[in-house]
Amino acid sequence: MEQTTFKLETIRNIAWTLSLASGLNQLDVPGEYTWASPGSVDSNTNFNDVRQRYKSIFSSGNSIKDTAMVQFIQNINLNKHLLDPWVIKKYEEQWMEWIKHTNKKNYRLDNLELFTHACYSQGTQETFLNFYMMNATKRFRIFKGEYWWHMDIWTKLKYDWAYIEDDDIRPGDICIVSCPFALHGSKHKELDNLIKQCDKIGVEIMLDFIYLPNSLNQTVNIDLSAPCINQITFSLSKTFPVQCAKVAVRFSKHKVNDPMQMSNDENIGNRLAAGLGLEIMHSYDLDHMANKYQEQQIMWCDRLGLTATDVVHFGYGPTYHDKAEGEDNFCSPFNVQDGRYNLGMLYENEQLLARAGLIA
Repeated sequence: MEQTTFKLETIRNIAWTLSLASGLNQLDVPGEYTWASPGSVDSNTNFNDVRQRYKSIFSSGNSIKDTAMVQFIQNINLNKHLLDPWVIKKYEEQWMEWIKHTNKKNYRLDNLELFTHACYSQGTQETFLNFYMMNATKRFRIFKGEYWWHMDIWTKLKYDWAYIEDDDIRPGDICIVSCPFALHGSKHKELDNLIKQCDKIGVEIMLDFIYLPNSLNQTVNIDLSAPCINQITFSLSKTFPVQCAKVAVRFSKHKVNDPMQMSNDENIGNRLAAGLGLEIMHSYDLDHMANKYQEQQIMWCDRLGLTATDVVHFGYGPTYHDKAEGEDNFCSPFNVQDGRYNLGMLYENEQLLARAGLIA
């Protein structure tokens, strides 16, 4: 896409309109963005709360609240899955088949079949926490711009960690990389080199494929046979409107005997979440949203002067608000995603934005 002029004032007006509508519960698709407000339910239209949402409104990685998907999910009878003792197993098996079904279209994962162990995960965060615990004596390594939650947790727990750009990979290190990369929605340019380095010195890499279902153009094109890649994780939370349902999975080449796996072996996983994931996988392809919204992504990026990324609900451009000296980044000092724009709220709220005179 040819880059157009960055529409700063339009973006600011949209951000304020969405922030205020969120506090007033007037969005076209309800139940979103109020998570960004520090105030109580009764103070969601307080100026300071609206301003706080305004500053962070585009920074979320959350899914597109597709109206057809919302309606589909609302009509699911999840209670029946509580009575199914095999639902977790079905869920884990269906994930692998689901990924394979659309493999080599918008993405390519070679040698996926090497990952023979599946484990239900309460969101990717449960996978990450178990990864931290099992490797607590190692030095965690991460690219700059990665999901800020990692660095925040490591700092609070006083774990040893360093950015990959700041030091060589050494024995005793362990890495996490999102693919597509969290900051810019494309494969990190140094990922292939990192895999070669880690294989050479015996350092493990966990790959986080949370944005893979919404990826385009085979930006995820990776050979998973590398010995350093033993664990990979997937989630529905950034693709379908289920981000608070904790619907994720971990695959590994070798069984990981951590607390998450122990719960899985006891068959005490979240059957409601697994049942929800199973219903979605039976009804929609993994790349459903990527295919559905690619044209809207191009349209909105052209309209706002952003660059379309390889993740269908992201655009990339300059930051739209001036940060005061000493002002913290939203949620975490490690959150540097001001230039990554979540376009999902624009897809969902076109009627609201048209009423406000912000789009024709």
